[in-house]
Amino acid sequence: MPYEIWHDKPASYKYVRVWGSPAHVKRLEGDKLDSRSSLCRFIGYPKKTAGYYFYDPSEQKIFVSRNAVFLKKDFLADNRRDEVLLEESSEVLPVLHRSIRESRAPERYEFVGLTSQLDNDPKTYEETMLNIDSEKWLEAMKSKMDSMGSNQVWTLVDPPKGVRPVRCK
Repeated sequence: MPYEIWHDKPASYKYVRVWGSPAHVKRLEGDKLDSRSSLCRFIGYPKKTAGYYFYDPSEQKIFVSRNAVFLKKDFLADNRRDEVLLEESSEVLPVLHRSIRESRAPERYEFVGLTSQLDNDPKTYEETMLNIDSEKWLEAMKSKMDSMGSNQVWTLVDPPKGVRPVRCK
């Protein structure tokens, strides 16, 4: 009443909240993939700033924020805690036995471990030239170089004076 007398208009209760009501409060910092808000509880009003006091149970902190969405329906549901009665089952469940049979991978996977041992490709140019199939390797390398040249993969230039080109393996 004193507000109405002093200001000649009725008081607005738009910003009055119920103590303990849940609210989603916007987080000011965080990663790109973090949630944008956290579920907190309203615990009061600060005296010197605009906003609300909130308690964050996950971080166990009290803070002031203006950016909040109050969950009125959830607060009402919290107050109506229905008790759920669990009935004891009179049915006896059979005891499950574990199988003692040894499990094995299917036969089609037996040779997978051997494939890593079959890698006989030469690692260096010298090994390639000492290989029995060196002529086939040279032919394959020449074919690859010709293909790269015809596709203009690079432009061949002379190195500047005093600069050594980077070696490759």
